[in-house]
Amino acid sequence: MKHYLPTIYSNQEGFTQLARLKSIIIHSTDNEIVLNFSRCGFFDANMAASLKAVLAIAASKSKKVSINELRPGIERVLRKNHFLTEYGFNPLPDTYQTTLPYRCFQTSDSRDFNQYLKIHLSGKNIPKMSQKLNKKFRESIFEIFENCATHSHSTQGIFVCGQYYPQKCRLDLTVSDTGVGIRTNVRRILDNKTSSVDAICWALIEGNTTRTGNQPGGFGLALLQNFIEHNKGKIQIVSRHGYYEFSNGHNKFEKLEADFPGTTINLEINTNDDNNYCLSSETTSLEDLF
Repeated sequence: MKHYLPTIYSNQEGFTQLARLKSIIIHSTDNEIVLNFSRCGFFDANMAASLKAVLAIAASKSKKVSINELRPGIERVLRKNHFLTEYGFNPLPDTYQTTLPYRCFQTSDSRDFNQYLKIHLSGKNIPKMSQKLNKKFRESIFEIFENCATHSHSTQGIFVCGQYYPQKCRLDLTVSDTGVGIRTNVRRILDNKTSSVDAICWALIEGNTTRTGNQPGGFGLALLQNFIEHNKGKIQIVSRHGYYEFSNGHNKFEKLEADFPGTTINLEINTNDDNNYCLSSETTSLEDLF
């Protein structure tokens, strides 16, 4: 089976296209999938994490995937971030350090993920933060990984990829899994038939968590959204039929027409931001409170 991948951006249409690809793969009787990029005019490099989640499902169905006919610019960046090395392409050096390379982490690889953040978030023009806020910020990103590791029940791992776009003044970091999705875990807690969209809404409320026992949780997404609001960036959460986006001070909840695999969270930071951020507890000023 040959599938022509369209242009993929980090937006609702891009995630919808990947959800459609998953559906096509699942329902195909062919054991070989050729992913043809000839009609793909642009591919947001961070979306490699979500694409890999789809292709991991293909592998779990014993389907062999090959990739061909990439445009030179797309091939170059996907070789730089090492996504294409699993498909027979040699990697390229990332001379300008604009990639957060594609990685597949096992659920037990929390230390490796922390090290990944430490190495690859540096030098990407993230706005200045106080030491306390920077610690909370990184803990919040780490909580995204921990939630995937604890609740996704994914056997394929956790896929991470990012990209720094200097001219567009944005830094994207995408974390994807192929697990059961937010909806399944929220239904377990609330004991009802919550929709994918409502489950995402519930997960965004500060203090809400599907963790059990004495494990803290539920504050990571709230803190990140608070930062994104001040920073004028973007956060997206995609899980099964649910799509959430926060940007320009507005929440957008939509139902996807196709079933997206597991859960993806994309954090987009506006790097054209000269503010110096700190926690509200650190200052009495009304400026740059967080």
